[in-house]
Amino acid sequence: MKDAIRVDAAQLRGHIDAVVRSGPEETLNALRQPEARGLSVASNTSRGNEMKIVKTGIKKMLAALGYELRRSNKGWVRFENFMNLATAYEQRLNDNGDLVLPNEIRPKLLARLVGTPPAEAYFLVQALCKCRELPGDVCEFGVAEGETSALIANEIKLSSNKRLHLFDSFEGLPKPTDKDELRNDIFSLGTIEAYAGTMSCPEEMVRSRLDAISFPAPRYVIHKGFIEQLIHEDTGLPKEVCFAYVDFDFYEPIKVTLEFLHRVTPKGAIIIVDDYDFFSTGVKTAVDEFIDAKSSAQTHYECFVPNEHYGCFAVLTRK
Repeated sequence: MKDAIRVDAAQLRGHIDAVVRSGPEETLNALRQPEARGLSVASNTSRGNEMKIVKTGIKKMLAALGYELRRSNKGWVRFENFMNLATAYEQRLNDNGDLVLPNEIRPKLLARLVGTPPAEAYFLVQALCKCRELPGDVCEFGVAEGETSALIANEIKLSSNKRLHLFDSFEGLPKPTDKDELRNDIFSLGTIEAYAGTMSCPEEMVRSRLDAISFPAPRYVIHKGFIEQLIHEDTGLPKEVCFAYVDFDFYEPIKVTLEFLHRVTPKGAIIIVDDYDFFSTGVKTAVDEFIDAKSSAQTHYECFVPNEHYGCFAVLTRK
């Protein structure tokens, strides 16, 4: 099959450049009629198969450039309206005493988020402001395509010299344990076991997100692998962490991550755990067990779970 169709790489790149510069209608026509823009296709297959292979090639090249092509059935929201709402919300946060610095790129990054609603993302922004003066680096555990990574990087880019540590296997979700029961079948796969290996994204996509906001390469480290192995084998783990965003979905990796963070976080540090009481029951179980186990006269964690309209997550503050 791979010899049945030949697409010249230079022509394909030129085709994509033209598509990116064109409007929505032109883009649709270009996808339907690649020959119209000079893309030569030699094929013994049907036109339907030709279109499928060409679209696959376009998606792969866009992914290499840090973009993702999706079909949307939702109505468009004017970005100016979103920008106005974001600005007003930030002012409201500052009225309550938190200093959220103005940032022109932030609304654009918020609008691009996948899986993390802007309401939840502002909890990250707010927490990073609170941790600005604390010692330690910033971590994200479970980075997916890197949209949230870019948001976090953008927040610390000018306000501090903290380093960003990004943890991901880039192989998708691990196998669940007995502590993980399917609470929300988000992909309609039927069982929690079927999710093993899903949600994988290439490492290059994360790097491209950070390059797009000109985040300096020396200021971030990508720790590639499953956290259970990294904890024992990675010699470049952060020695001190002031903020962490944990999005590992299942019980065991979250348990291991929280245990690690307990060893390296100072008082006042904030840990936000995504998908609390959502998708897998293991997330809530891991967080609740951790809080109970670490409560003592010397230290404890204050846990805040916001209204579900903000998202499904828990905010842990070390006291």
